[in-house]
Amino acid sequence: MKIQKIFVVLFSICCFLFGALTTKAADERLGTVVDGSLLVEGMEVEGFTQTMARGTYLGAGSGKLTNKGNHSVNVFGNTTCNKICDEVKVTLHLQRLEGNSWATIYTLGPKVAKNTNYVSNSKNYTIKGGYYYRIKGSHTAIKGSTAESTASYTDGLWIK
Repeated sequence: MKIQKIFVVLFSICCFLFGALTTKAADERLGTVVDGSLLVEGMEVEGFTQTMARGTYLGAGSGKLTNKGNHSVNVFGNTTCNKICDEVKVTLHLQRLEGNSWATIYTLGPKVAKNTNYVSNSKNYTIKGGYYYRIKGSHTAIKGSTAESTASYTDGLWIK
């Protein structure tokens, strides 16, 4: 009986060590900035546009990337206008850091809402682990012949 307990304890320690050694941590670039995005670990990153200095209609936009675990992420973004517009658009690009540049792997949208001041979009994606990911959002407001656009970027989120 005592030998069985020792075996169970040793087996548990071996399993723990194997799991700890095979889990890939964020790479050496953690904490650096690549094309405006800080490379971070965590569960969620969110990026916002700044209010346009001369924007009459377009107010702001945001994008958010949430790590749901098991190589699943949620992509979310929105566009908000200062006034009711003919069209409000949001397009979200899920990007992966490959080398030193961001490559778009999925594009969600554009989602277009008419005669409103707000639009949002969201979708879950399955991705490969061992990379940094970010969201690039494209935000547009159209009123008559006037179109105003801006972009948002999240930080780069490490997905194991």
